Amino acid sequence: MRFSFFTLILLFAVLNTVKCTMDSCRQTFGSRKYDLNRLSKFTLFGSDDEYDYALTLCDIVKAEACHGHIVPYEMSCQYNRAFQMWSTMAFLDGKSTFSPNLNATYTENSDGPGTGVFMTTNNGDPCFGRTRYMRMKLICDRTVEQPTNMTIVQWSNCDFHVEVRAIQACPIQ
Repeated sequence: MRFSFFTLILLFAVLNTVKCTMDSCRQTFGSRKYDLNRLSKFTLFGSDDEYDYALTLCDIVKAEACHGHIVPYEMSCQYNRAFQMWSTMAFLDGKSTFSPNLNATYTENSDGPGTGVFMTTNNGDPCFGRTRYMRMKLICDRTVEQPTNMTIVQWSNCDFHVEVRAIQACPIQ
């Protein structure tokens, strides 16, 4: 009986962590359907003078991408190289432990129909009295099949703007 109980717990743990993609990453704008979960198999990296960033859109970012730290349901992290500290930039929908625990929001790219999606999160770690905010411009670029990089700029404290080019940001046919 003991073996079965532990086996059941282990199976539950594995099934619970295998795939955590977000249903909200599937969006329709007019006749154009986007499935950003197609980007969940890629970890995107960016950096600036002080920080390293990692993002796995619509899924959990891997610990090795965030300098070894593990935070449940973390989608993106920021690592301060000077202080060797990290912060969670965004959590999966409904998984932040901080208030407000908001889900991601989406709009179609303002460059025109079929050019991509804006994804906005406002559920990261506390940062100077508010939560970290990310606005991700996901650009439909049929020449980038295996994205690995993102451009990221901190516009003001705790306000990050990201740009990703990928074929997976194009409408699905």
